[in-house]
Amino acid sequence: MQESFIHEHIKRLCKIPRTFEFISQNLMGHDLVQTKIILDKLISKKILIKDESNYYSLKENDDSSLDLYKQNPDLYLKKYMGHFDFLQTPHPLDYEWRNTTSTLKYLVGLISKYNEINDSVLLLGMPTLFASACQMDIPQMVSLIESNTPIVESLKKYHNYKFNLFEKNIFEIDPNHFKRYYSVFMDPPWYYDHFINFIWFATQVVDLGGLIFISLPPLNTRPELDKERMKLLNFCSELGLCLEELYAQKLEYAMPFFEYNAMRAAGVSNLYPFWRKGDLAIFRKLHSTIIKRPETVKTKVDIWKEIDIDGVRLRFKFAKKQEPSSQTKIQHLVEGDILPTVSSRHPIRKEANMWTSGNRIFQVSNSLKLYTDINNILLKNYEAETINDSLKFIKFLVDLERKEFSNYLDWIYYEMERKTY
Repeated sequence: MQESFIHEHIKRLCKIPRTFEFISQNLMGHDLVQTKIILDKLISKKILIKDESNYYSLKENDDSSLDLYKQNPDLYLKKYMGHFDFLQTPHPLDYEWRNTTSTLKYLVGLISKYNEINDSVLLLGMPTLFASACQMDIPQMVSLIESNTPIVESLKKYHNYKFNLFEKNIFEIDPNHFKRYYSVFMDPPWYYDHFINFIWFATQVVDLGGLIFISLPPLNTRPELDKERMKLLNFCSELGLCLEELYAQKLEYAMPFFEYNAMRAAGVSNLYPFWRKGDLAIFRKLHSTIIKRPETVKTKVDIWKEIDIDGVRLRFKFAKKQEPSSQTKIQHLVEGDILPTVSSRHPIRKEANMWTSGNRIFQVSNSLKLYTDINNILLKNYEAETINDSLKFIKFLVDLERKEFSNYLDWIYYEMERKTY
């Protein structure tokens, strides 16, 4: 093979940063030693550059005859992270992990496999699956129940006679107000109280003989999960459900930004973006029973108000008695401000009344006033001379998390490029 051909092929590969491993795997059996020699030669000619992380990339001022352009990482990320581009950055208080694109295609395939053309399907808390079903224009009628207002707003463009949106809280809505569905797909937060609420609602609206698809945490997700799963299976049996299929670690999730920050704060390195897997359980409704609705999940009772600043989501919880005119003081709860875990069991979570989408937590002496100040001043003019120290700190947080989010996207992008060959 002519060396000039190898040169051009490497230059095409290196339009975006690549590792030696990736390059060698994509050179159709080219000798590794000769590949290294050619890479060094291209670097010496200032056609390629090699960064501190040992990634090879094409210099931007290269005048090659190839039609080279700066690769858009968004286009690549869409291949792996379902609908990340139009849905808001997940917030840790929503316990939201989104399926990868390959898993979404698999789930849409299950809808087609188990449902007739005229069947109706209900999704509980699975907005990306709803978007995928809409984009693929599957024949079944698909409805989504979702309580997150920004997500519902993003999905309204898909709402039509066949694809329906309900902005409702699963823990509060009356199932008698809904039609009956042949199948229900759900992905609740992976906690027992959430599961039994979701499952109870699903059994009220699914047809006799219909199916319920549930994403379950794998057995080693947390202590005592084996006993919790048996308890959950017993609850399903009481509701008239029978476990028909169970597929271990079948569902893949993309690590959200808040978990990326939490892992970094905990000192975990060499992360893999899609390490989290979910088990898929398929239940069939064999008979109908009347069971009292489980108690409302306590975390859902807490009311958090949100402000979105340039994609950075800030959540605030207010005390019962707060005067908007009093002073605000932001107290740091953990070193570095990022909670180094995504577990709901961490005790310090209860002390936070300000929480960012980057998993930073704080206790504010008057969260209502800070929330009001941000709405009235900070969103209009960051540089206003009247802003106080608390608002200046908010500006600092927003700038910091925007940079971190950009690094997060680059990390996923390069990590998946490294593993794609």
